[in-house]
Amino acid sequence: MGITIKLFSSLREVLGESEFEFSLTELDSAVTVAAVKSALSQRGASWQEALNQPNLVHALNHKVVYTDAVVAAGDELAFFPPMTGG
Repeated sequence: MGITIKLFSSLREVLGESEFEFSLTELDSAVTVAAVKSALSQRGASWQEALNQPNLVHALNHKVVYTDAVVAAGDELAFFPPMTGG
């Protein structure tokens, strides 16, 4: 069973994907947002850089969460680049 990963804005452009399925069986540790980010970061330098930038926003099932939030099968995890404005 897996989760849906969504990438927005510059993350989508840099990584070339907007949405994909991710298998939770790829994780050896507790299934948290941090563990998913770590696993995705193993896909290469562009993934590492994109997902580990300061102030990256993580949304689990449409709710902003910290990286210690627990992820379960069927969830949707979205990543948003840091937002600016004024």
